[in-house]
Amino acid sequence: MRNTSLTVSLAMTLFSSSALSATDYQLATDLSSVSFATIKKQFVVEPATMSLSSGSLNENGQFQVVGDVKSVSTGVPIRDTRLSELFFNVAAYPQVTVSGSVDWKAMSSGPQKMTIPAEVTMYGTTHMMEFPVIVISAESAITVSSYSPVIVNAEDFGIPAESLTKLSATVGDIPISTQVPLSVTLTFMK
Repeated sequence: MRNTSLTVSLAMTLFSSSALSATDYQLATDLSSVSFATIKKQFVVEPATMSLSSGSLNENGQFQVVGDVKSVSTGVPIRDTRLSELFFNVAAYPQVTVSGSVDWKAMSSGPQKMTIPAEVTMYGTTHMMEFPVIVISAESAITVSSYSPVIVNAEDFGIPAESLTKLSATVGDIPISTQVPLSVTLTFMK
């Protein structure tokens, strides 16, 4: 689960196209999403989402996307609370931030398939990740969407094993994976 990070942000990764002009693009949070799935008992997959609170992409190709960890939603309120409090420790680490830059000159018109490197900061730790995405630019919008999920590992962000143990204890000590697949769809508007 942690990935929501994961970051999800996740997350976050977005950037661009040659159709961009010298104006900044802002994340359209209502048209953007971070999704991941936790895996327990090796075979039980539980989907989840995380809301994004802000994001921008500037004329130099620099981007930043911020996710609200407390917004993690699995469709089961008690699970959401347990994830937020026991695993992610949202009181101390309320956000996931994804930032980096894109080379505008490498972009051409039309859809682009690329891998975007980004720094993901979650649980007080920054880790470099690569996001395989498709970037589509239009006159006033840029959409970035995963073409393959990114595997996020809680250990990469220093989330203590005890956090997962506490979470597992709430569901009868069922084993829960430390890794989750994460996908993003981000839309930036001029």
